[in-house]
Amino acid sequence: MFKKVTIFAVLCLLGLSLQAQKSKPMNLTTFDREQFHFGYSVGLNTMGFTTIPINVNDSMMVTTKTNPGININLVTNFRLGNFLDLRVLPGIQFSQRDLHISDSIGGGEWDARIESVYLDFPILLKYRAQRVNNFAPYVVGGVSPRFDLTGGEIENWKPVQRLVKAFDVFPELGVGIDFYLDKVKVSTELKFSIGMLNIYNSPPDEPEYDLFDRAMDRMLSKMIIFAVHIE
Repeated sequence: MFKKVTIFAVLCLLGLSLQAQKSKPMNLTTFDREQFHFGYSVGLNTMGFTTIPINVNDSMMVTTKTNPGININLVTNFRLGNFLDLRVLPGIQFSQRDLHISDSIGGGEWDARIESVYLDFPILLKYRAQRVNNFAPYVVGGVSPRFDLTGGEIENWKPVQRLVKAFDVFPELGVGIDFYLDKVKVSTELKFSIGMLNIYNSPPDEPEYDLFDRAMDRMLSKMIIFAVHIE
């Protein structure tokens, strides 16, 4: 899933950039000189886990499956220089990850579907190249604290949701293209986001979750986001 999303997003970016290279009248000529501007963002994400076992030679095997999700953000842009901006994009993300764990020697297996609703707060620096006609490529990087509303130790919550901790911090790096239309600027962006904290939570005191405690040492999140910003 990660590879498919990456290939699709890169092809979209390349196709749009080729279209934008045709000579056209300049739109929004003063847009990038504004100190502040605002907008919104919608997109798709695919989120997964990197699992680290307690013992690599053990009979326990953990596999993960990613699923598509959606993200909705507001865009606040503050101009720092001619080509440098500070961007804050508070929003919400919906995602799902599947875990499968099995014991090849002792027997037993278990599937867990973990659904997450993240409060997302990316703080990013955006460096834009010189504008050509009505488009400009850029790179973006920064950090995003995220809080999972469905994770952590919540009383009476579904036991499987308590396998992950609620808070994580994600360094982010991405590329995109700005398109200057008649009335708005539209940007397409591909961003990679990797969680830095161990979000594995000791499972509930129920027999079927014992497999996780016997196999799992650490668990990290990873995410790919393809977004369209309208400002």
